[in-house]
Amino acid sequence: MADDATASLDKLRADIDRIDQELHALLRERAAVVKRVGLAKRSSGGAAAPIVRPGREANVLRALVERHEGAMPVASVARIWRELIADACQMQSPFRVALHAPERSISHWDVVRNHFGTIAPIMLCGSAQRVLQELEKPGTIGVVPWPDHDAPAPWWPHMATSDMSASIVTALPFFESAAGHFENRRMMVVATYPPEESGDDTSYVVVQSDPELSRARLGGLLERHGLSGHVIATSGRQDDFQQLLELDGFINRDDERIAALEQQSEGQIYRAIPIGAAARPMGMLDV
Repeated sequence: MADDATASLDKLRADIDRIDQELHALLRERAAVVKRVGLAKRSSGGAAAPIVRPGREANVLRALVERHEGAMPVASVARIWRELIADACQMQSPFRVALHAPERSISHWDVVRNHFGTIAPIMLCGSAQRVLQELEKPGTIGVVPWPDHDAPAPWWPHMATSDMSASIVTALPFFESAAGHFENRRMMVVATYPPEESGDDTSYVVVQSDPELSRARLGGLLERHGLSGHVIATSGRQDDFQQLLELDGFINRDDERIAALEQQSEGQIYRAIPIGAAARPMGMLDV
C-alpha cells in the first residue's frame, strides 16, 4: 500500500517536472516573440514608440482574471502575468522607475515592484517634484503619491504647465490580493508616453477656478457638459486656487467637453487642463 502511494506521488512529481519544462519552453518562445515586437515597434514608431501600453496591459489582465478558473488563486495568476508584461517591456526598451515614497515606506516600494517587475531599477527620490524632473531622462517612468488635500507641496499642479510634457498614465495598485494586503497605498504613474484608453477609465483634469465656486455648482457644470466625477485634491488660495478632478471615462487634451466647460462657466473656471488618464483598477482579488 505504501509502495503504491509512493509510486503515485512519484508520478505526480514527474508530471509537475514535465509541465515545468513545457512552461519554461513556452516562456523562451514568448521572449523571442517579444523581441520581434520590439523590433517592429522601432521600425514603425522610431524613438516615439511608447515604452509601455497601459490600456492594453490593463485589458490583458482583465481578460485573464475573467477567464481564470481552478485551484490557483486568481491574484497569483495576475501577479505572474504582471511580471511577464513588465519583463517584456524591459526587453523591448529598458526603463527605470523614479519613485517618491514618503517616509521611505516599504509598502510603496512593494506596490511599484509588483507592477514594474523584478528587474526594473527603482530610484528613490526625496520629493515628487524630483520625480517629475527625472522624467526628462530617457527611459524613466515616475511614481508619485496619490494626491490629497493636505499635501504642502502638491506635484499635480505642475502637470498643467505648458512646459510639462508628462501625463498620468496608470493608477496603482491595479489589483491587490485580499490575503496579501498590507497597507492602503495608492499612487499614480506619470510618464512622457501618452495615456491609453482601455474602455473602463478615469481621467484627471486640473481646474483653476474662482475660490467661491462651490462643489455643487462645479458638479452642475460638469453634468451640463456630459461629465461626471469629483474633486480629489485642492491647492492654492484666491487667484491661484486649483482643483484636481477625477472624471469618469477617457478624456484627452483635445476633448471638446473640457473646452466648453471652461468657456461656458460664466467666468468661474479660468482654465481646465486634462493631465492624464488611467485604466480603472480591478481592486481586491480573491475575496
